[in-house]
Amino acid sequence: MRIGDKVRLLHGTEEGRIVEIKGNIVEIEIDDGFIIPSLKNEVVVVAHHEVDNFRNEKSEEPQKSSASRADLLSDGIYLGLIENKSSLFDAFLINQTPQSLLFSIGQMDKKSFQGKSHGICEQYEAKSIGTFSSSILNENKKISTQIIMHENNAPGRKQPLNIDFSVTKTQLGNKKYISTLSKEVSLIKLELNKFMDFNPFELKEKMMGGAIPVRKNDTPTFEKAEDTIDLHVDELESGLKSNEILDHQLHEFEKAYDNALRYNTKKLKIIHGIGAGILRSEIHKRLSTKKEVVYFEDGDKERFGFGSTVIHF
Repeated sequence: MRIGDKVRLLHGTEEGRIVEIKGNIVEIEIDDGFIIPSLKNEVVVVAHHEVDNFRNEKSEEPQKSSASRADLLSDGIYLGLIENKSSLFDAFLINQTPQSLLFSIGQMDKKSFQGKSHGICEQYEAKSIGTFSSSILNENKKISTQIIMHENNAPGRKQPLNIDFSVTKTQLGNKKYISTLSKEVSLIKLELNKFMDFNPFELKEKMMGGAIPVRKNDTPTFEKAEDTIDLHVDELESGLKSNEILDHQLHEFEKAYDNALRYNTKKLKIIHGIGAGILRSEIHKRLSTKKEVVYFEDGDKERFGFGSTVIHF
């Protein structure tokens, strides 16, 4: 049972299409345009031959355009684009999978990246992710998508997906009517297979010309995250201008922090030095806003005085 399915109520005469699924509740748009909620176990999906009859009955209605009216999308993840009157594109992440998606989406070129939206897109949901300008049709522009797929009680752990792609005018012509949005949408299906089947051992073997044997039962492993990061300038990149040092130190701190979260590190030591206390103060200010931090404290005072901070996750 998914968004777009033609259904009828078991204990009623109403028929319509599913426009939203919220846990055990489905919302159904019936023929007169009203939306009614119902329990999943009170709804039955109409058989395919009955759906065809339903479509034939509706064929006398005026069509909005020559675009396909098919509501039923094949399984996958789609970017949906709708051009509005301001020559902008309203964008939607359309999740036609049984997994929930944790996503981050942005726009990038060779010189810069601009984050656009982030959040959770539940199974069989179409979620608004803001607007894109017509510059997305520039061949040098790409939409950058990072996705983690989650399914309760699923075995194993899926790799995060990093998908960068360009949008073409041809893709904008691939339109389908999405009932949950009540609009025709240009659909771009994200190619997932080549990312989901990534095997770092096989890649390493190919890069080394087959010189490294790969055992069939090998599974991806990760190096342990560093549990200490030294932000003293002489430990970082040299050649920095005086007005660049603080920004670079904070950038390295954020990298170490994100890396600690990625590898489920329980404790991270930041050596920031004493100096005028500006770097220490800025790091403490940022830590006080991060929800993953249980607490932080001055670390190893005998060795560093107030020049280090230990973060507990």
